[in-house]
Amino acid sequence: MCAVKIKPPLKELDAGEENAPLRKMVKELGIILGEVLIDQEGREIYDYVERLRSLTKELNNEPSPAVTDSIKEVINSLSVEQAYKVVRAFSIYFILVNAADEVSKIRKLRAGNEAEGYLRGSKIDTILSEISSKSKTVDAGAFLKNIEITPVFTAHPTEATRQTILRKILRISELLTEREFNTQSPFEINQINRKLKAEITLLWQTNEIRFHKITIQDEVQRGLFFFKDVLYPVIGRFYSKINYHLKEAGLKKGISPVLIRFGSWIGGDRDGHPFVTPKITRETLLQNRDQIIRLYKAELDTLYIYLSSSVHQTSASPALKESIARDQKLLDVSEASRFTDPGEVYRHKLFFIYSKLNGIDKNDPAAYKNEDELIDDLEIIYDSLLENKGREIAETIVLPLIYKVKTFGFYFAKLDIRQNSALIRAAVEEILDKSCGIRKFSSFEEFEKNRILLNEISSPRPLVNQFSSLSQKTLQIMEEFSLIKWADETISVWAGKDYIISNCSRVSDVLSAMLIAKETGLVKIEGNGVASSVINILPLFETISDLRECHDIMDELYSTPLYRSQLNARGNIQKIMIGYSDSNKDGGYLTSNFELIEAQKNLRDVSEKAGIEMIIFHGRGGSISRGGGPVYDSILAKPVGTVNGKIKITEQGEMISSKYLMPDLALSNLEMITSAVISASYNSRFSRKTGGAPAEYYKLFSGLSQSAFEKYRSLVTDDDFIGYFREATPIDIIEQLEIGSRPSARKKTKEISDLRAIPWVFSWNQNMQTISGWYGFGTAIHNAVNENITTWEKLKEIYRSWKFFKVLTDNLEMILIKTNMTIGEEYAALCSSPGSARIFSGIKEEYLLTVSAVLKITGHKYLLDSDKALQRTILLRNPYLDPISFIQLRFIREYRSNPEKKDEQILTLLRSTVNGISAGIRNTG
Repeated sequence: MCAVKIKPPLKELDAGEENAPLRKMVKELGIILGEVLIDQEGREIYDYVERLRSLTKELNNEPSPAVTDSIKEVINSLSVEQAYKVVRAFSIYFILVNAADEVSKIRKLRAGNEAEGYLRGSKIDTILSEISSKSKTVDAGAFLKNIEITPVFTAHPTEATRQTILRKILRISELLTEREFNTQSPFEINQINRKLKAEITLLWQTNEIRFHKITIQDEVQRGLFFFKDVLYPVIGRFYSKINYHLKEAGLKKGISPVLIRFGSWIGGDRDGHPFVTPKITRETLLQNRDQIIRLYKAELDTLYIYLSSSVHQTSASPALKESIARDQKLLDVSEASRFTDPGEVYRHKLFFIYSKLNGIDKNDPAAYKNEDELIDDLEIIYDSLLENKGREIAETIVLPLIYKVKTFGFYFAKLDIRQNSALIRAAVEEILDKSCGIRKFSSFEEFEKNRILLNEISSPRPLVNQFSSLSQKTLQIMEEFSLIKWADETISVWAGKDYIISNCSRVSDVLSAMLIAKETGLVKIEGNGVASSVINILPLFETISDLRECHDIMDELYSTPLYRSQLNARGNIQKIMIGYSDSNKDGGYLTSNFELIEAQKNLRDVSEKAGIEMIIFHGRGGSISRGGGPVYDSILAKPVGTVNGKIKITEQGEMISSKYLMPDLALSNLEMITSAVISASYNSRFSRKTGGAPAEYYKLFSGLSQSAFEKYRSLVTDDDFIGYFREATPIDIIEQLEIGSRPSARKKTKEISDLRAIPWVFSWNQNMQTISGWYGFGTAIHNAVNENITTWEKLKEIYRSWKFFKVLTDNLEMILIKTNMTIGEEYAALCSSPGSARIFSGIKEEYLLTVSAVLKITGHKYLLDSDKALQRTILLRNPYLDPISFIQLRFIREYRSNPEKKDEQILTLLRSTVNGISAGIRNTG
């Protein structure tokens, strides 16, 4: 196995002419950074950086103990302060390279270069043209009305970069974009370069790590930054592009329906988060509403300037004139009359719209009651312009605002409420104890629990009232449910109706939530059924065992008349969330991915049998280990029939800034997810009989999954593994990082089961062993071939023909090339426990087995040979990553050598190394 070729030496990397502009940009940024280093710190730090870069480049070309010793010699000569500055230099280099990468993507987007992996086949015009070719059988308008895409932004702490730094990155990216795409004189180019140097100098002079604990309010503000500064302005461009391509494909009838609405967990996700109180959630909802209304009012000011059309020059519709007359009776018109020409009817209408928006937070009876009333007013203007020689005005000036209101409403982002099933169970147990005298409800058999719960839900009699003496914890759970009703009545009917039960593992978990929903007025009972409901109850299935059993749980719920009446009240739609993070931590990469696809297929089958429309909510993380990777390919790899126009999907941590920091990339990502959902839905609807993988593939992978599961579990349950994990990774440093308001563990223990999936993946990425992204795959594949269960030729055939296996393997290939066992071995040397050498030896052996299996399946000489640009990008980063890793290693030893004394200077340095490695690999958790 030692002879496995993993990656080409740096000197063999194909430069490629298409990457010449990116190389030039990176080189120029590197020169400016070098100038800043010398200006700010003198030549000493600059010389250390250059010496280390030269040595680590040599190490990546030809690994040798002598070069490693030279690197360590340089690093051991550094003081803590010098080491900190060296780490910052490499970290800022990665920030600049990442910005250059994003600008390079924009260049290729604008050039329409579909050879790029992130663009290939994912453009909306390609998908719509395909539908158009079958237009005799497809009603495009009706088809698109069924599309409902909900990207959900979360505050999960995988973003190690401060918002202050993000804004500076955005500014640098904007300057690079301006220099790249706008023709300038030598003077203008000089000015841009000076501004770049100023921004890089500011980066150097700014703290890149946080020295205070992040609050939920900080996270809410960060979410609003992306919603108001990027997504709000981009959404108009998005629909202009959709409508253009609809027209080009011959499919345009009217305008496109709304395809995307955004969701958020920020301020609503309280699973294991003691600081997300009902007060915080209520404030978040109000803040989101106030912010979106401010944006609408600002845009109305702009429209007022533009829409100067006068009835003295062209007519206006009777509907517009009638609406103005109604508004005049409703509102004080003196101010409008004073500032507006009587013939400028559109400006009159805009004044009234502004006034009705302005009255919302003042509880003015004349104010808008909901976003539909605002949309109606805007559409009156739009229709009047269409009818009176103003089509271009209507479609380029008014229509973008209509789309924004339809997308963001008065809520901005739908806020989900998530709570852990254990806390819901505890609340129900107390309610039943205090109201019915049912003691120790949690000890009952599941059948008896369900009987009691159904009996109490079906009774219109409330179990609790204002005089019930309930604990503060139970009262808080009930208030969380009440928030949904409050938001429905106060903010918007779209503000958020999804209540997510994390760690859901039984029918009684769902019924327990339904009972509290009834108690808090969200579910109304008449007779023996639900008469009305304003809550969607979403079970979240996360562990391997729960994924294997979830279809049975849903089948039983679908067969329960009372629960069916709840679904009837919600349009016969059941949303179900599946977790990519905890399933990976529980079962490893291959097993998690297979059990997730099996669960989706089984949930599809039971939902179809019951006549229920299922919407799957995919709880994906940023890294491959947690379901990350190219979203377009991921959606197309879902089982046929599981994406029927509707999907929810989380956007987490560093992936939010990666995808949505720059408007052009945000637009591209919205386009990609939309084209993927349209394509997958089209396949589900019109190619169902021929779609999907053969049963033999599932049978084979069921065995592979079990084999990988056993291999992975044998590692993480090894008696020596926890000690190895806590010594061979910087988990103790990560636990002290101020990167999120949420605690890193659900309980204060050292057990892996209690550690959140995010710091788990974060730790393995930091030490470059990345076991969460591949461990178990190699053994499962090689065993299957050695035992004649399959052959390499058969696996190659499946790789070519089954999208699921291709995406899984391609993502695996990317994480394998990011893995660095030379560095990983240095982290293993941090361990003092006797079993650690054995643990690392097993990890390295499995890594080589996995690389061997992937190369045989793909037919590649080296990892990522099919994407030379990405291969080159990843490998060229290593010489800049390795110095940060070696510095982290040295100072972890020093930090741990005196556990009683917390050396703040070293801890600050180590926090900086974590940030630097994260920036370099572009992954945290």
